[in-house]
Amino acid sequence: RNTILDFVDREIVDDFIHQMRDRGMTIRLGSAIKEIASKPDYAEVTLADGRSIRSEMVLYAAGRTGNVGALGLDAVGIEADSRGRIKVDPQTFRTSAPNIYAAGDVIGFPSLASTSMEQGRVAACHAFGVPLPPPPETFPYGIYAVPEISTVGQSEEQVRESGGAYEVGVARFRETSRGHIMGVNTGFLKLLFSIETRRLLGAHIVGEGATELIHIGQAVINLGGTVDFFVNNTFNYPTLAEAYKIAGLDA
Repeated sequence: RNTILDFVDREIVDDFIHQMRDRGMTIRLGSAIKEIASKPDYAEVTLADGRSIRSEMVLYAAGRTGNVGALGLDAVGIEADSRGRIKVDPQTFRTSAPNIYAAGDVIGFPSLASTSMEQGRVAACHAFGVPLPPPPETFPYGIYAVPEISTVGQSEEQVRESGGAYEVGVARFRETSRGHIMGVNTGFLKLLFSIETRRLLGAHIVGEGATELIHIGQAVINLGGTVDFFVNNTFNYPTLAEAYKIAGLDA
């Protein structure tokens, strides 16, 4: 693969990679593994281009597979794909068997704890005939790395592909007083707005507290808020959340 996190805004990913390399991590994109060998004191990975990497441990992180082999799905007419994922109705989370529901990692993307809990709630409500309002327009993604990444709504690539005119507002944490106090020199907030409607289309954060800060953007998107919300409202000072106002003014 020539990139990572291909569902995340590219500018956020580029900064994330830069910060990881700044912390001493080596990232080899577009490299294929030829062989992994376990030695007495280390593990050695040989790449297809002939280079080798030695380390104490090798972690194989290629996603989750559903633990469905012993459930007898065939007996009730439910099929799982090659990775054990079950297909469901995205509105109700009902499987091809009308009285069986599935939620969480076993149905695939996004495989987040937060979305899995909500999927389970929706499935239970549907199973017992409890009416539900339409689902929110968006939900946030959280990546608990160092630095954190969190994103909600459309990426700049998605907005550009849709063809609508848009504007971008950016606030770097080092520009905020709270950032100065905390000694935060990295990380930023990126907001995308429609020029026609002024509505917030996407919010993307990399850096300190990203997974906490994202919920402001989530609320504004789901309530149909515009750039004016950020420009005209007062945020606590000094906070990293003030970056929303700075980004709104920047747009």
